[in-house]
Amino acid sequence: MNIKHTIYYLFAAIALTACTADDDIVLSDEQQELIGQAVHFDASMAEPFTTRATYRHDGSFNEGDQMRIFRQYADATGSVFLTDGEIFRTYYQKVNYAAGTSVSLNADWLPMAGKLKSDVLGKTAEQTAADSLTWENGKIVRFRAWGRSNLAGALSAGTKGSYYPDYTISDWVTVSGPTKSIPLTMRHITCRIGLTCKAGNEFGSATICTNWEDYKRQDNADTNEHDALETNKTDEQAKDELAQVMAVYEKMCMPAGVDDETFLLTTMTQALYNGADTDFKNIEKYTEADGIVKIGTKSAEYIASNIQHPVFNNNDGRLYMMSIPIDISSTGAGKELVLPACTRFKVWLYDVNNGDKAGTSGTEGSYHIFALSDIKDSKGDAVFPNGLTLKAGYSYLFSVGYHYDKLTITPADHFSWTEQDLGEDDAKDEAQAKEKLDFSWWTKAYRDAAKRALLENKDFLPEFSIANQKQFITFIHLVNGTAASRMSGLTRGEVRKDANGQDIKDEDGFETYWWILDNETDGSGNPKQITMEEAEEMGYVFYPHFYPTVSTQQAHVIEDYITGPMDFYDTDFGNRYVVNLTSDLDFYDWELPSIGKASKKPFRGNFKGNGHTLTNLNMKSGYLFDQVMDGAITNLKIESTHNVSLLNSATASGTTGWGCYIAGISMMCNSTTNSIATSLSGTSYVVGCIHVGNAGGALVGSANNLTMLGCMQAAAGIASGTGALLGAYGTGAKSNFFAPQSKSNLTWGAFMCNYYDVEKSPETNAVGNITDDYLPQQYIRGSKSHILKAKNDYLIGANADYDQLSANMKKEMYGLAPWKAMNYAIAKYNESKIGKEYPCQMKYKASEVGYSHLYPTLINGAPAMDDSANPLVQNN
Repeated sequence: MNIKHTIYYLFAAIALTACTADDDIVLSDEQQELIGQAVHFDASMAEPFTTRATYRHDGSFNEGDQMRIFRQYADATGSVFLTDGEIFRTYYQKVNYAAGTSVSLNADWLPMAGKLKSDVLGKTAEQTAADSLTWENGKIVRFRAWGRSNLAGALSAGTKGSYYPDYTISDWVTVSGPTKSIPLTMRHITCRIGLTCKAGNEFGSATICTNWEDYKRQDNADTNEHDALETNKTDEQAKDELAQVMAVYEKMCMPAGVDDETFLLTTMTQALYNGADTDFKNIEKYTEADGIVKIGTKSAEYIASNIQHPVFNNNDGRLYMMSIPIDISSTGAGKELVLPACTRFKVWLYDVNNGDKAGTSGTEGSYHIFALSDIKDSKGDAVFPNGLTLKAGYSYLFSVGYHYDKLTITPADHFSWTEQDLGEDDAKDEAQAKEKLDFSWWTKAYRDAAKRALLENKDFLPEFSIANQKQFITFIHLVNGTAASRMSGLTRGEVRKDANGQDIKDEDGFETYWWILDNETDGSGNPKQITMEEAEEMGYVFYPHFYPTVSTQQAHVIEDYITGPMDFYDTDFGNRYVVNLTSDLDFYDWELPSIGKASKKPFRGNFKGNGHTLTNLNMKSGYLFDQVMDGAITNLKIESTHNVSLLNSATASGTTGWGCYIAGISMMCNSTTNSIATSLSGTSYVVGCIHVGNAGGALVGSANNLTMLGCMQAAAGIASGTGALLGAYGTGAKSNFFAPQSKSNLTWGAFMCNYYDVEKSPETNAVGNITDDYLPQQYIRGSKSHILKAKNDYLIGANADYDQLSANMKKEMYGLAPWKAMNYAIAKYNESKIGKEYPCQMKYKASEVGYSHLYPTLINGAPAMDDSANPLVQNN
């Protein structure tokens, strides 16, 4: 979900440095105008949640939400930040309304009187409503924050019964020049298990079952007449199940805040949680001496016996149990926690539609039990066969209640806090898209192309469009040859006739056929014939097969069925089929096979992302595309917390083929190998591609005939002495990449306007183990982070001799702002023959809210050719 940013006002006296460490500060006119003005915090929620407690139109924050914002200055070199000088202030969101209405006009983040502040590390005091952070003395500075939710007024109430420990954190944001605003992206770090009532029901309370007798009771996701029954389990079996649950539950800890030093969640002792005077509104004021416990400081035995474990509390009409998602003991700190499938929950309900169940008191006298293993999808399969894994930022929501005298438990169809809180409790189980494939988009493209070819005398060129997850997964199976459960055993028979002897045609006027089942006979001993529809029910997948005009026959269409992988290349016509992505798709962390997962089943088509985003990708092999031949992948964005690489290997089909044309790819994820491609064999292009995250190697691992233009690698984890842009080059690449040029004879080459971050991956090279030795105008740079993020050009004078600059000064000079140079490279590529056929329809955009804290991002829209951005004519 894209949300409109909310502006936070933090007043400050500003006198800030430029982007270099030079003594002489060089500021643009725009930067000069910002000196002395207020700083704005431009904040957003990575997983925004819409609730009934906020009147903000974007729903991203609640009124009364709180944030503790920290500030650190850099030292004199600008490369080390001083933790001993860190200070913080606490802010809350104040919403202003139109008079007499609940319509919000705007929202400000204001210093909160009475909250803690710090001006000296380790020492705190109470702040006033006018106590704001300042930014001064002309230093490079960075900010980060942690926050706490006021969902449904939970924080404002400040009681144990309303305690809602949802905490969020942001990463550091560094600013090294006067700036209008500072973006803080808050992300949830707790794990939430929620219960919501089905219509006609109301909650009393709920808890995880911690008595062995409850594991012997009948699972009563059933009618009420079975509520008092027991299973056929022995006492020992029930006790064994409880032991499995308690082994995890006793490691689960209720969050009690965020450690200011490590930014990890803390927990609290049972004594503090149950204390009569505990102030839950200001829980952050308590220290370890009061009962706050940090990760890795206590034994597992201490945590099991003395730490407060999470409980279900009412909030906004639901029951929520918030937990630290990992083991925090000194022996197991950081280990994953998984509630076993046998975990049971007790739920007390009041059924407003069934008075005799409620009794005279209006509440049920007994509870109901359901186990994780009871939770099934629409096909009756267990949703959590291996248990429920606690994950930071995940939310598991179950809809519980009676429906026609039957207690049912329905899982929500996603783990995103964004979507769950929209109030849609029908839980349509979108996971079924992984099993039930949809071929309508595929056959429609064939039919439309065939009709154009027959009726309008056009070339047969089907163009496919993928609009949802189910269709995308079907596409994967088509390429891999796993779309149909049956791909042999049928022989085409005669054209079907009606009672009058006329050919039976489908809705598009194409003839239909009888299909003969091999080695099967009917009741009379004749070969068994079935229709296409009957064959489809058996697992066959059909499509209209177009045949061109030849000397003996006119162009025509015949019913056919899939007999193997579909590589999206027409060998009859030599045409490469286009596959269009038409919308952003969230894959909810489903484990998926790669496209073209075997060397004999490559993808050979032209995949166009059209600027859309694939989120939460979880590819089993780590690659979106495994094998490609003579293919193209363009204009696609990928954002995931899983390890994802775009492509494993691309090969050329022959002397006239190529490897892969890759253009306009944004990768915001970690990659255990090479983020764009492991191997590119044959002529290949990589243009306008950016990767931000961790990586196990260069953007491209190896290539033998590569053109790389306008790319950026901003990844940590690349080994020193290796390539960040290209790992290794073949025979054909050396002359392209390393052709010697002089200042007086610069030409546009095959490796231009590419950048990589040597601060994230120190001592790396552009290509392999070859020490970088490029002219500055070639723009093949390993630069400091703030240079890669630069918004404006920073040029030395035309009279300066670049060769006379010191090594440190050279590292600080970038000439054109990288995003501008990379856009020029994209425009240059789009003017080429290959670029016109496989264009990059993305362009880089610099941050609009600051100068040096965000890498450029790819957005839709091809860049225009700007000769003033030609790196070959820059005087530096």
